[in-house]
Amino acid sequence: MILRHATTRQRLESIRREGLRVACADPQAKIKACWLHTASQSAWGAVHTMRKHHATLEDVVIVEVTVPRSWLTRFRTGLWYCTQDLPASAIGREYAGSEFGASASE
Repeated sequence: MILRHATTRQRLESIRREGLRVACADPQAKIKACWLHTASQSAWGAVHTMRKHHATLEDVVIVEVTVPRSWLTRFRTGLWYCTQDLPASAIGREYAGSEFGASASE
């Protein structure tokens, strides 16, 4: 499946180099996982990342991730998580958070 992950520009280089690692998940989270969303939820993902990391929309980046369906658990409509690390080779296209700015402000 091709899903997306919203992050900050500050963390992007590490993701390109090491992929998405479960060890980097929020230590306070009930579910330790890499969180992903569908393309239709990218505006939500951008806003969520802005709020969680106190970032501006210009600081948000959304990356496409290719993940085997068997690795994923559906959390709710458009939101998935993966409890194993996703390698850097799974990372694809990148989008600026500002591409979703109009949708996020509605």
